[in-house]
Amino acid sequence: MTAFENYFRALKKVLEMEEAFDIWPDFEPQYDEKEFWWETLRGLGESLILNCGRCDGPSDLRNKRCEECVRKREQIAKETYQRVMGRPIEKWSTIMLCRLWQK
Repeated sequence: MTAFENYFRALKKVLEMEEAFDIWPDFEPQYDEKEFWWETLRGLGESLILNCGRCDGPSDLRNKRCEECVRKREQIAKETYQRVMGRPIEKWSTIMLCRLWQK
């Protein structure tokens, strides 16, 4: 269990709202679906990196909204990869979800 999962579990307990949500509270995704890049990382191979931007989601594929978002953006990235690299990529070895902020 992650630190955030523990936090939200404790929050439900303190608020006496055990049935409020499963693992994560609901959220509205906020991101640019074309904000991604791929990189060949030592020991990991071709990795897809997705910027989750200002999204308040958990960055956890067990969450249905996160999973839908990643699958949609993964497909966009695969199409872009094929167009740029001239060959298809069957599967990313790693998909990283991150939040980048600009000061």
